Amino acid sequence: MFSQISKSDFLANYWQQKPLVFSSGFTDAIGVIDGDELAGLACEEAVESRIITGQGLSGPWTCQQGPFADFDYDTLGSHDWTLLVQGVDQWDQDVRALLTAFDFLPRWRLEDIMASFAPTGGGVGPHFDYYDVFLLQASGHRRWQIGQSCNDQSPQQDSSEVRLLKAFEPAESHDLGPGDGIYIPAGLAHWGTSLSDDCVTLSIGFRAPSDREIIDEAMDILAGQLSESNRYRDNRQAIDRDNFKINAAALGYAEQAFERIDALAIRAALAEAFGRLVTDTRHCSFSEDRPAWTPEQVASHVSSSDELCVVHQPHCRMAYTDDRLFVNGSAYRVRADFARNVCHGAILMPLTEAELVCLSDLLNDDMIAF
Repeated sequence: MFSQISKSDFLANYWQQKPLVFSSGFTDAIGVIDGDELAGLACEEAVESRIITGQGLSGPWTCQQGPFADFDYDTLGSHDWTLLVQGVDQWDQDVRALLTAFDFLPRWRLEDIMASFAPTGGGVGPHFDYYDVFLLQASGHRRWQIGQSCNDQSPQQDSSEVRLLKAFEPAESHDLGPGDGIYIPAGLAHWGTSLSDDCVTLSIGFRAPSDREIIDEAMDILAGQLSESNRYRDNRQAIDRDNFKINAAALGYAEQAFERIDALAIRAALAEAFGRLVTDTRHCSFSEDRPAWTPEQVASHVSSSDELCVVHQPHCRMAYTDDRLFVNGSAYRVRADFARNVCHGAILMPLTEAELVCLSDLLNDDMIAF
């Protein structure tokens, strides 16, 4: 991947700034999965998938949600459609192995690997993403056109099925073949079109929660900590001559609500909100039969060694701070050393009661295995 450019150069001059083509930069992706395998995955109930059809700027574009049956594919025709399958890294070990190429970036930024199969002319139309993305060509050929910078105010087409830009202003174009890749920063319009009948593209996205999402999550956390007994109280100035009016003195009480919350509590809520958001997952492939673990059983299991190997399940997303471990949107108050060790897959003894509870929860939720 970085035979043409150093990682430091990429981070300094391209990451979240401008696109970059990696010619033959992802040869490990060649043939890693094919269209038939993706079509099979899209027939599974537990797998999120879509088929998008359309061509040209104005379309019309349509989107059909999976799961699909074999006869659904028979009706698609020979061109101008795309099958999209989310979270393929959870279902295919070879696809998942491609993530090691991005270990120089925060692991908690990684979203998943979405795979698409398209015959000639297939694509998802002109759009932009709120996240950074690497697009790897596993087979066939695809043309990527790069356009203007966009945001939530950019005009969208009037479609309830597919979110596409109303205008597209191409500034550059790149034809990618097997083993090639392209990085596209968040907010940059792009449009990919298959040039062959065997086009498989892997999309590796890096999530980025918005300020709105962080505040919403933090407010929920704070609200859950507040007492119902702390309520508005009148003072003399708040009782207005007009008994319908909420005057400035009454509003002042509401405006000072945040000042009555401890600053450390606000900071902790924001930290927890962020950790929950960046580890939350939409795509989970749980094992059906799992043994139930109690903290006592975990303690008995780990007591015979000084170090315990922990295996992360494919759908498990982890991150940690100085006082919390985050796993798939849940937060555990544990020591930083313990949290770091769980994230890296090797736990050192001894363990506290809270840490034994955490491990039993993760085992029972099929997040980890011993």
